[in-house]
Amino acid sequence: MKRIYTGFLVAIIASVFVVSFFIGRATALKNSDENEKKEQYAGTVLIPRDEEKTVNTANETKNVPVTEPEPVSIPYNDVNIPDRMIFPCGETVQKDYSQTAVYSETMGDWRAHTGIDFKAEEGAQVICVWDGIVSRVYEDRLWGNCVEISHGNNLKSVYRNLDNNTPVKKGEEVFEGQVIGFVGRSAVIEGAEPFHLHFEMWQDNLTINPNAYVY
Repeated sequence: MKRIYTGFLVAIIASVFVVSFFIGRATALKNSDENEKKEQYAGTVLIPRDEEKTVNTANETKNVPVTEPEPVSIPYNDVNIPDRMIFPCGETVQKDYSQTAVYSETMGDWRAHTGIDFKAEEGAQVICVWDGIVSRVYEDRLWGNCVEISHGNNLKSVYRNLDNNTPVKKGEEVFEGQVIGFVGRSAVIEGAEPFHLHFEMWQDNLTINPNAYVY
């Protein structure tokens, strides 16, 4: 009789332990589920460490305009750069060089204009302002079709907003007055303005005022 009573007591204790275990487990799962819901409601999204860098990089570059690299000089025989060069396309200035902010009809804001816009008809000839070597012929997503000419002594002239017909190629030697392109409307950054050539001068990889050289 004593053995039966002891066995019955052990069975009761074991049952209580099992029931307590499952009740505790169910409570823990419920709390965990509620915590997950709270995090979801709060908008919390956990990003694995190996993916976090990728997400941040994507956010940083998402809205960055893509454009061609700025012009780079190529070697050219040392020459005596003239005090003055010829006009690249007519002599009527539509918008002058300005390092201070001027209004952009296309962008609808105020910004520096680091070149000279020469007024011209569509298809007008664009000529080389001085002897040199064509260092780049490329399409820029903002400035459209462009030709860059190196004149030596880290001095370059850049012709933007050209049409698709480019009669010169990279590495070609060109001379003052030679046709190197034709006026188009490829520069989306100045697309709301009348037809023109956007002309720039670069010295040591920095834009300079073309009026320092061009007649």
